[in-house]
Amino acid sequence: MDDPRFPARRTDIALRDVADLMVWPWFSLAKSPRHAPITFEQGAVRIRVEPAGDLGIATLWDADVLVWAASQLTEALDAGRTPSRHLETPAYQLLRFLGRGVGRHDYALLRAAFDRLAATRVETTLRAGPQGPARFRWLDGWEPTGAGVRLTLPDWLFAAVCERRVLTLDPGYFDLTGGVARWLYRLVRKMGGRQRGGGAIGVRRLHARSGSPVRPAEFARHIRRIASIGLPGYRLSIERGGGEERLLFSRARPLANLSTAPCGQPVNDVGTSYLSENGRSPCRVAGEHHPDSESSPCSASPIRPYNLYNLNNNRLLAADSSTPPPVDKSSGAGRAPR
Repeated sequence: MDDPRFPARRTDIALRDVADLMVWPWFSLAKSPRHAPITFEQGAVRIRVEPAGDLGIATLWDADVLVWAASQLTEALDAGRTPSRHLETPAYQLLRFLGRGVGRHDYALLRAAFDRLAATRVETTLRAGPQGPARFRWLDGWEPTGAGVRLTLPDWLFAAVCERRVLTLDPGYFDLTGGVARWLYRLVRKMGGRQRGGGAIGVRRLHARSGSPVRPAEFARHIRRIASIGLPGYRLSIERGGGEERLLFSRARPLANLSTAPCGQPVNDVGTSYLSENGRSPCRVAGEHHPDSESSPCSASPIRPYNLYNLNNNRLLAADSSTPPPVDKSSGAGRAPR
């Protein structure tokens, strides 16, 4: 039965993402509003993503909410529970799961993320039925409740999780501050998986798959910069030859718990020490970042202090949302320990 009050409150579980969301251009890679549609076609796969209203297309930072949802649902399936596409949680616990602050500004940004996810229209042939392309929004709806907030996932996304089409992410994913870096990690995680030998992909092909509106030359500079720093759990390098650049990637070291099999435990803390050992940037990640940055790996200004409001009811309702900010200009300031 589809329980409309499925509780989703675990904060100590592995991060999971829907595999189908990791290699295609579904989200904006910049925090500034994107109103131009994302269109992509490769073989039988066609994707079109467009905004409704003035909020712009949902961003990869907004998609953290979907990572939270996939993680909660997968944990429920592993425990033998019957999940629902209606997830209810205190907004405070959702923010803590995402490693974000819990001040009034953070709640307002979360509301704006819900609004963009609910307003972004998606049309795709991927996993579509015989009736034609699937059409949905990232959230069928959301509403504040006495216990926090209730989110309703689209059938397309809910079915993917129930079919176990998920992969476990490194905890360091939420620490990545640039949109291209986040998108690239997801793609490398999906393409690389458990392959010890790694893989390779052309930079031009990466640009097409990302949906990024920046010029190919600028995108290539982003990729080179990220390759010099690395990604959680993976080593990157650039190979030049034949008039084309290719990104090479390989696992930094053997990773455990990166499969779709039930594990019930958080993913191993890989890729979290020094740059020379695992390719992670040593820069701190909390703080404000340039709103148009797609690839900046480090913060651009000082860390904001915690802003803990003494509100005992629903802090999401307490956020000033009469004119919710159309752009998430915070990259996780005041990160709470997970």
